[in-house]
Formats: sequence, C-alpha cells, structure tokens
Amino acid sequence: MSVISISMTTDSTTEPTPGRQGHERQVTYHYFGLRPTSTCFFTMPKESRSKTKIAKPIPPPPTRPQQCHFYVARKSRYCSLPAKRTNKYCGEHLAEQQKSGEIDTMRRIPCPYDPSHTIFERNLEHHLNTRCNARPKDNEQFYSLNVNCTLSLSEEELEFQRSIQLHKNMYSQPWIARIQLSQLPVNELNALAHKIESIYKEHVPVIRQEILTHDAISSLRTAERFIKHLDQQSSLLGHMEKKGMLQNKKACFIEFGAGRGDLSGVLKKALAEENSESTYVLVDRKNVRNKLDPLLCGPNEKNPSLVQRVLIDIKDLNLSKVQSLMNNQQQMKKVVVLSKHLCGSATDITLKCLMNYMTNQQEKGHIHPISGIIIALCCHQLCRYEMYPNQEYLEKANITKVDFDRICKMSSWATSGSRCSCNSSSTEAPSDAGPKETAEKEEEEEEEEEEEHADIEQEEGDADLSSNHYSGWNLHEREKIGYECKRILDAGRLKYLESCGLSAELVYYVDPSTSLENCALIAVPKQ
Repeated sequence: MSVISISMTTDSTTEPTPGRQGHERQVTYHYFGLRPTSTCFFTMPKESRSKTKIAKPIPPPPTRPQQCHFYVARKSRYCSLPAKRTNKYCGEHLAEQQKSGEIDTMRRIPCPYDPSHTIFERNLEHHLNTRCNARPKDNEQFYSLNVNCTLSLSEEELEFQRSIQLHKNMYSQPWIARIQLSQLPVNELNALAHKIESIYKEHVPVIRQEILTHDAISSLRTAERFIKHLDQQSSLLGHMEKKGMLQNKKACFIEFGAGRGDLSGVLKKALAEENSESTYVLVDRKNVRNKLDPLLCGPNEKNPSLVQRVLIDIKDLNLSKVQSLMNNQQQMKKVVVLSKHLCGSATDITLKCLMNYMTNQQEKGHIHPISGIIIALCCHQLCRYEMYPNQEYLEKANITKVDFDRICKMSSWATSGSRCSCNSSSTEAPSDAGPKETAEKEEEEEEEEEEEHADIEQEEGDADLSSNHYSGWNLHEREKIGYECKRILDAGRLKYLESCGLSAELVYYVDPSTSLENCALIAVPKQ
C-alpha cells in the first residue's frame, strides 16, 4: 500500500474553526465501493471554496405576439403556450393575470385533485366528474393497502400519502427535512462515521465492476447524441442475457418504475420475438405522456404482445392478482423483473412485493416463479425505515431507526459534490445538430435527469467543496462515507434476497463517468 503526503496551502487569513480545520487528517479512499488503494495525508485548507449558485435575472417579457408572459423559473424561460389577443397569459396561467387585477373575466382556480393545472370555476363540477386525469378511481383487484410495507406506517406518513397531489413534490417529505446532520455535535458525527466504517467492513462484500453490452443497443447508439442512458440500458441487457433472463420469450417481463417504458422498449428489441409471445407489465404510480406501449405491442396488429399498464403505488401492489401474469391455460407465467434507477424505498417495497409474490406461488407448488431480477439502484436518501425489507439485518448490524435515517441522509454525500463535474463529462456521440437543437436536447436531458433522480435533499453547506463543510471533512472524505452508506443499505437488500432462496449479487454495471448511481442488484434462482 503506497502512502502519499500532500500539503495544501492558502493565502487566506480566515481563522480556522477550533478543532475542525488547520490540522492534518488521514484520508482513506473507497471509490465507488472498491477497497482502499492508497492513504493520503492532507493539511486542511482554511479558505472556503463553496460553490454558490447565482440566480439568473429574469429577462424582459417576450415580444412575440400572443406568447404567454408567465416565466417558468425551472426552465429559465417564458411559457411557450399562446395567449388570447386580449390577455398576457395563456389559459393555464391566466390566474396570474387575475391576481394582479388586470382583467375581469371568468375566474380560473386550481384543480382540487391536482393543483398543477387550473380550470374555469364554472366548469369545476364537470371537470372533477369526467375530465380530470387525477380524479380518484376505483381500486383495481391487485390493490391492497400497504401490503408491501415491512412495518406499520406512521399516521403522519399515511396522512401525507392521502393528501399529496403532485407527484413531482413527493420528494419534499417532512420526515427527511427534519433530519439535520448539521445540527449534530461533532462527537456524534464522528461516532456515526466510525460506526458506518465498521459496518461496511463487516457486512459489505467486495463488489466487482462488469460493464457489458448488448447488440440490440448498437444501432440505437449511432442515432443518438446523448448516449449515457443507452450505455446503462446496454449493460443491463447484457447482464440479463448473461444470467439467462432473456431465454424464455414467453415470460412476463415486469418493469417497475417504468415511466414511458424505455427499458422495456430496448428489451423487446433484445428478445427478438418470433410471434409476439412475450408479456410486458409496466408498473408506475403516475401516468406519463409519450408512452412506448404501442411499440411493445409490436408490428403484428392481428397478434400483438400483451401489454398491461399498472398504475399504482408499489407498496399497495399484490402482484399475484395482476391479470397479465396468467396465460390462456390459467397458469402463471415465469416472471422477469427489471428496473433502471428505482429510487430509494421504491426498491425496498419492490423487493418485498416480489418476495410476497414468490411465497404465494411457492405455496401453490410453483418452485421458481421468478426467473430473474435486475434493478439499477439509486437515491438511497429516500429510503424509509418502515419500508426497508431486512429488519433482521439492521438489528444484527446494530442500526437503530435514528442511525438508519442519518445513514440515508449521509448517503447523498456520495454524489452531491461530484454531480456537476460528472454531468459535464463527455457522454455525447458526434452530432451535426446546430446550437438550437443542441440546447433543446440538453434541456430535455436535464429534465429527464431531474425526473429520474429525486431531489438530493441537501442541507445548507453540503455543496461546499472545501473542508469548511459543517462536518469538518473534505469532499473526498464525505464521498467515501456516502458510498459506504449506500453499500450498507444495498448489502441488506442483497442478504434479504439470499434469505428468500435466491442467488444475488451487487455489480457496478457502468463506469462512474456514465452514472454516479452505477450499482445494480441482480438475482436469479439458486441452481
């Protein structure tokens, strides 16, 4: 093991915080779950180099005729919808004009079911009864409230689930916001870090990196400018093929957290069905636009593949009652499960859902109802103690509920400091697109990334790249702790699947420059 001594100096006259800076600290690197390769000694800088995000000034209102004057801060541009000749705002944002008292017209109000859109007040009853896509629907036969939660949920969480309207705000969870690591005494933070390192060494196995590819992605790769998602899909398909998950084309392929169904779309190409014999089930709690369901049905209109959308929160899903899992002979099909970036507790309740299904089917005499599972993991800061499937593992590792919540919060350190530099790395293929097309594509990619990954729920100061972070640890130390937290949670998931009779492993399936969330959980029946 090599030892490198590095000295960092600064001309700053800033006084160090007593006991936290201006001293040497030993740093042991654990990058992306790999074992330590070197030890370095740093002299902490006294100067703060924290990155502060400067808000862009709002540009003047658009001069294009009839363009809406509502400024969309998230996209840093004005709304592109047209307005009436007599109005400054489009119908969706007309309420803004009403607030300023500029017009006296039919009043628009937020929809009670989903405040993300507005309606004319006179049309409220008709909209709620027949038109609103967010209106309550009758429960499907596969609905069973909280069936996949390991422990009973608190009344606060149940009320939050009942009252939540916007899925894009699901990440603003009050119990996460209450966990303020910056308020912990220094000795508690240090003790927690030592505990994390000890648990990591004892329970986390060596995780290998294996980046695979699949021929089904090759042709798509040449047609796309941004290829990081294709590279992830290609490696996931490669691992599925290696584990034999693509052999049975009559299986039911279930994509959890499916969104549009992109992963299932490339899966269909990889399967190369001869007679549309595969079944596709796409599970998500929200409806989306531009779904790939017609593509999954296939070109044969007379004999399409069976495709079923299951709109439900995974915690309430009784998989054994999903109709598409049964064939024409009233026998259950083999199940293959896949997911790309299933955030936080969604992974945990998915694993619980699958093991509940497997137990149900084994009781009916089906020995191996699940042929394979592959889940790309992410957003561990959104895990919930009550939904974590392996409570025995937490007890064995002496992880209390308080420890669990803090470990989840600290897991965001693994990516919070590196996200900017990683996002700016080269993930593009050559393209002849002009500046306008490039900007639009980059904006589309950014929005897709925001949807795919939940808000990191950072505390103030977490973006500080220097040693002036409230913990006193520099960026590399915090990344090391963050990755250890992620892998500790993943090790419990791994052991949970093994305890249920599956052969499971954790694999780094892509390079960190492709995705910082580059770990996948893979499981198949034991031979």
